[in-house]
Amino acid sequence: MTSEAMDTLGQFKITVWEEESFQGKRCEFLMECPSIMERSFRKIRSIKVESGPWVGFEYPEYQGQQFILEKGDYPRWEAWSGNSGYRTEHLLSFRPIKCA
Repeated sequence: MTSEAMDTLGQFKITVWEEESFQGKRCEFLMECPSIMERSFRKIRSIKVESGPWVGFEYPEYQGQQFILEKGDYPRWEAWSGNSGYRTEHLLSFRPIKCA
């Protein structure tokens, strides 16, 4: 592992659940996930960002509508989509936002 990779460990942590209100199958991530289905999830319906900013995507491979996720709890889709006119009740991929 490079020193750069070691420096970024711990800077990004997100926990996702398959159901709303932090219920159902759960998994923690420290790095990007191009498709939650590769981890045997059907969808992400609630999220807890523990460190670092993240971006969640509506579809696998970072496609579709994007949602910025800052540190905090997102128990339901309204928490990440806010008052936008666009409605998506699940996320299928996500990655940390890294600055150069």
